[in-house]
Amino acid sequence: MIRERYLTARWNNLLSLGLGIPALAYVIVVLSTSSLSEFAGFIGLFVIGAVY
Repeated sequence: MIRERYLTARWNNLLSLGLGIPALAYVIVVLSTSSLSEFAGFIGLFVIGAVY
């Protein structure tokens, strides 16, 4: 009963947005600024990819 309540398209969309927007923001920051070295940016992108 609880499972059907939370396994909906609405919850799926909210979780996708909640996980995707921070990753997208990090990618934009890394690609648009040179404050991080290329290797540090790569490591950050790798960690985000591994977590998600």
